[in-house]
Amino acid sequence: MKAFHLGSACLLATLAAFASLGAQAADAPPVEQYHYGQKLDVKQVIAILEDSGSPFDCGIVNARMDYLDSHGQAHSLAYRKFATQCNDGG
Repeated sequence: MKAFHLGSACLLATLAAFASLGAQAADAPPVEQYHYGQKLDVKQVIAILEDSGSPFDCGIVNARMDYLDSHGQAHSLAYRKFATQCNDGG
């Protein structure tokens, strides 16, 4: 009988963990697509991420900037840019 209770406790803990991940995902701001000339209110950049490709590729990649505006609201902006390797003379 103890094995059943232990299994139930593990199941409940797993379900609670997934529920908290779902709540965090719901709190994430939607990703907005950048368009040329768009005015941005960026107070603090949290992260800049880009698609990973071959370390030898130098070209245009998808990127995302997560940032806070002057009111402390989180935003996520998708855009296209030259890969970081392009800056290294690649």
